[in-house]
Amino acid sequence: MHMRKIPTIGALTVGLLGGWLALPAGAALAQSATPAAPLGPNPSECEIQAALFGAAGPGCPPIVMKRPPPPPVAAAPPPAPASASAPAPAPVAVPALPGPPPDPPVAALKAGLRAAFRIGFDFNSARIRPDSRAVLDRIGAVMTAPEAATARFRIVGHTDAVGGDAANRALSQRRADAVADYLAEQHGVRRDRLDTAGMGAREPLLPRTPKAAENRRVEIVNLGG
Repeated sequence: MHMRKIPTIGALTVGLLGGWLALPAGAALAQSATPAAPLGPNPSECEIQAALFGAAGPGCPPIVMKRPPPPPVAAAPPPAPASASAPAPAPVAVPALPGPPPDPPVAALKAGLRAAFRIGFDFNSARIRPDSRAVLDRIGAVMTAPEAATARFRIVGHTDAVGGDAANRALSQRRADAVADYLAEQHGVRRDRLDTAGMGAREPLLPRTPKAAENRRVEIVNLGG
């Protein structure tokens, strides 16, 4: 897959000035087991593709996404001992399909990956700052590439802990909707490919400092095709 080259400006980090971007997979809004890949204020299309799909196109330089470690998973209980009277089922032979397996669509690669982008909003507002539109333009280019045409994405807004819960959830929802509307109106991304939600301050990026600016973000997640 060939991605149009857009130069990056500045070093990679992740966060938002007024909000961040990323998406949890599936219908639930619970924290994804795959942490968001931190992207900086001016990621290239190649970096966005690698963060959301797990791989960049052949025209891109090698890119390795650094993701935070996933949260610990509780150990599963040991299986119950097999009954002596119940013999184990015999293995079933499945004939192989002729020919090599088809390559999966790029958008389906590692569905569930999340990426966090620095997207600035005006204070206490869902108005996207002009200096953040270039990042959204690159995201729109990745989403509308032929190789990703069937992928769906979730956009989830997050705030810091300043203010009440109801107000923060409403603001984060408006910001997520504003990002989805921009991608639809400016880049023709079908609105039915974009799911949005607002989490307010319920899932801080930095739990020990819930009022930190880094917690204000909007995340985008690859939901698959």
